[in-house]
Amino acid sequence: MKSYRRLWLGLLLPALIIVCVSCSRHHLPSQNAGLFFNTGLNELQSGDYTRAIADFSQAMALKTNYPDAYLYRGEAKSRLNDYAGTIADDTRAIELKPDYAYAYFTRGNARAALKDYAGTVADDTRAIELKPEYAYAYFTRGNARAALKDYAGTIADDTKAIALDPNDARSYLSRGNARAALKDYPKAIQDYNKTIELEPKNAMGYFQRGNIEAARVDYAGALADFDRAVEYNPQFTDVYAARGDIKYNFKKYADAIHDYDQALALNPQYARVYSSRGNARFELNDYAAAIADCTRAISLNPNQAIAYFTRGSAGFQLKDYPAAVADCTKAISLNPNYALAYFTRGSAEYFLKDFEEAVADCTRAINLHLPGADALYFRGLAVKQLKDYDAALADFNAAVGMDSTSIPYLVNRGWVKLALSDFDGAVADGARAIELNPNDAAGYSLRGEARRRLNKFDDAIADFTQAIGKDPKNALAWSYRGLARENLKQIDRAFTDCSTAVELDPQSAAAHENLGLLQNNQSQFQPALENFRSSLQLDPGLEYPRFRIWLIRTRLGEPEAATRELAGHVKSLSGAAAADWTARIGQFLAGPMAGEDFLNTAKTSAHNPKQQSSQLCQANYYAGMKHLMAGDKTGATALFKKSLDTGEKGCAEYVSAMTELAALKK
Repeated sequence: MKSYRRLWLGLLLPALIIVCVSCSRHHLPSQNAGLFFNTGLNELQSGDYTRAIADFSQAMALKTNYPDAYLYRGEAKSRLNDYAGTIADDTRAIELKPDYAYAYFTRGNARAALKDYAGTVADDTRAIELKPEYAYAYFTRGNARAALKDYAGTIADDTKAIALDPNDARSYLSRGNARAALKDYPKAIQDYNKTIELEPKNAMGYFQRGNIEAARVDYAGALADFDRAVEYNPQFTDVYAARGDIKYNFKKYADAIHDYDQALALNPQYARVYSSRGNARFELNDYAAAIADCTRAISLNPNQAIAYFTRGSAGFQLKDYPAAVADCTKAISLNPNYALAYFTRGSAEYFLKDFEEAVADCTRAINLHLPGADALYFRGLAVKQLKDYDAALADFNAAVGMDSTSIPYLVNRGWVKLALSDFDGAVADGARAIELNPNDAAGYSLRGEARRRLNKFDDAIADFTQAIGKDPKNALAWSYRGLARENLKQIDRAFTDCSTAVELDPQSAAAHENLGLLQNNQSQFQPALENFRSSLQLDPGLEYPRFRIWLIRTRLGEPEAATRELAGHVKSLSGAAAADWTARIGQFLAGPMAGEDFLNTAKTSAHNPKQQSSQLCQANYYAGMKHLMAGDKTGATALFKKSLDTGEKGCAEYVSAMTELAALKK
């Protein structure tokens, strides 16, 4: 606003100088005051504000009631940013000359500089009362009202200023800004058009019109206007930042970074631009640079939720999940409705195996209407780990419903169907994944395991072989192909496949578990025990390795320690995991549950006939093992036969029951 004061001052100073010079031929005190005043005006106009203040003060010392001297001394003080001094001098000028419109106006400007916008409105209102045709007073009062978010008042003041001076581009620009704030974009555009018509090189006019076009998703128009703004003002920092945002929206991330670089070269303290550049670098997978930019943005402005979120997202991509959780938590504290931050935190919590928190955060993201199906997908993964398979299936069904071409959605739904013994459904999901991408190993692995559970071992081996061909390091496919070969009694080839799986991926819990099953069935109990323990270290959520550990330790003469270990785990279960069929197996092996009750639970807890058959296969095997451990070979034999009667050849317990039965016949 000081620029407007300088404009009217520039018009007023020459006239006052002429008057004062004409009066300087005499040397009375009042005339000497005029000489000092005149000198002060010259110094004010030339930019020597300190000497101007001294001369105006000398003038006032010689002539105590000198309102013009107070007014212009106040102006000199404002040039030195001494706005409190300006207000004091303007107030004295008003006391000496109550109808001094200019004094009210300049005092209002000083108050605006101190963000006393209500005071500015009051002073400009008085200036207008004294001088109704004072266009600049309407304009500056409008600016103050805009700062107070009284945009309707701004529009009214700018409209009056325009009526008084139709060729003042600034009033159109100001009114356009107020209309833009009220989202009256068509009228705002009209005002910006008029601004540019009056001043064709008005960079601010192009910039503001570009902002409106960006808000209306007319990115091409916005980009053209920002280009013109930079052409007319190459030092216009905000334009580079805004143009970078448009290029970001066009997914021209490298070009966006170039503009952000330009903005930061002009203003190294521009916190928002560091955050924006961090976003662009994130999109280019330059996660370390994204983290550095967001860290700088946060150091400059600790209240930028998006900077914390982007830094957390980059940390997530670098698998620094604790950092991702911490940053997203901070982003959420700044913006409690930040759906993406909840989702990213939930995803990180999933990989940290904090499944309950992952479910809670993904649910918050879903409730905040996060676009897309990723939150449903990750929630499905988390509830699957919590063994709430019905909830997992519901989430994956919803995700597939939103995007039926997503292979991860289909494949993970298929694995849940496997857990629910819906093998045909799992085959269908695997086949659909293969149809979508015949070169993706995941679909073949899923379909292969579903076919194995349907006793279609040759077909299963064919699928696993396809998966290995697409991804030679796919430990899961190697491992399950080993089990399929065990089903066909190809024991040497089964060992080769299962051992290869562990060699390829020592961090695969499934590979260790399946090798352990194969070793267990070949009476290699100690190596099997080691592999089962490794599988649990890698994935503590697994249950079946725990049962095998109990069986091996009991068989090796450690029944009490084995029971304490398994009972402690069963006691720790909660939620869906405590009600799952696997929890019943643990309760039966480690606790006092009667065999009859256990077998009845196998029947009644199943979701479908196929699952009932699988559970009966397992129940009869584990019941048979308890009889065998107790020395009741006859009872064990009868139960092993019942396990085999189910025909669930793809079930690990079926193979083990067959192995134990063969040993009993020797």
